Amino acid sequence: MNGYSIWLDLEKESRTNYRNIISTLSRRLNSPLFEPHCTVYGHMKMDLGELKTFISKIILKSNQFSTSAKKIKVGSSYFKSLSIKVDCNPKLQDLNNRCKSRFSLVKKYKFDPHISLAYGLFKTEKIHSVMKNIVIPKHVVFSGLSIVKTGKDVEKWETVFQRKF
Repeated sequence: MNGYSIWLDLEKESRTNYRNIISTLSRRLNSPLFEPHCTVYGHMKMDLGELKTFISKIILKSNQFSTSAKKIKVGSSYFKSLSIKVDCNPKLQDLNNRCKSRFSLVKKYKFDPHISLAYGLFKTEKIHSVMKNIVIPKHVVFSGLSIVKTGKDVEKWETVFQRKF
């Protein structure tokens, strides 16, 4: 699972809202902290310079955009245990399509647009209990792209390149 992932970065207000939610849930669930994001394409083992060039070109043809938060999803895998499904609007789908056309030979990636709220393995009852009084914003605004070195250890994730729309 080690490699580079391309993340959509949240605009300041959206980032603050989701950071607060992730921080609260991290305390309640004793789970790792991480930056709020939506993975556009993930876990690629390839040259960082090539990724930087690709992101720099995409940024020139993109603008800040928003999408709606659809529903809370509870899953049974560590990295999909608690998340918010976001609407895959045309701008979001276009970004994924550009990545897919460029990187699908390097790495297949199943696109599932969401913003994770917590990583870990939790019982459903526990998730329902910690979600009390958590208000999920109806919309999220994306303001740029990052390349993040990811792996199994969330606390070692590192942003290595970042560009704003």
